[in-house]
Amino acid sequence: YLQWADSYQENQITLIYDTMWNGTRMLADAIAQGIRKVDPSVTIKIFNLSNTDKNDVLTHVFKSKAILVGSPTVNNVMLPHVAALLEEMEGLRFKGKAAAAFGTHGWSGGAVDRISRRLSEAGFNVIAPGTKAEWRPADDALSNAIEFGMHFTKQLANSADSSAGAGCCQDRISSTMRCKTCS
Repeated sequence: YLQWADSYQENQITLIYDTMWNGTRMLADAIAQGIRKVDPSVTIKIFNLSNTDKNDVLTHVFKSKAILVGSPTVNNVMLPHVAALLEEMEGLRFKGKAAAAFGTHGWSGGAVDRISRRLSEAGFNVIAPGTKAEWRPADDALSNAIEFGMHFTKQLANSADSSAGAGCCQDRISSTMRCKTCS
């Protein structure tokens, strides 16, 4: 127990999402492809919160060195399953784990910003700005999600290598996104 309570982590990245029309699931799969391209040895777990027990998800969050959480934006907020999990994670106060958010939206993408804020409040180091796609992701949005997964994984490796917090990368995720450390 003491080991788990003291920043325990395995070589695992967990993607957690809920979806309405499968767009967020498509982003999760694309992000996982990007992670795999950069680090073929990492274990990747993907959970749809609407059909997975939250205790199973939390067990994998404990094991993970990083998590990515996604939701579509509905009425400018995240879906209830995601909000409930983030509330539970805030009480657990994770240490030494990186995180980022992703999601789909129609008119505005409020869920991704809210997820990022809640992850930070729960003790996660939010190392990358979230990624968003409009409606059902088209090929260009899925390509951006793959790039986002690659960038997140590189940034995770660099943040682990650099305890001083020096610039982690010079890569742009897209023309509008840069990591928090290098921006």
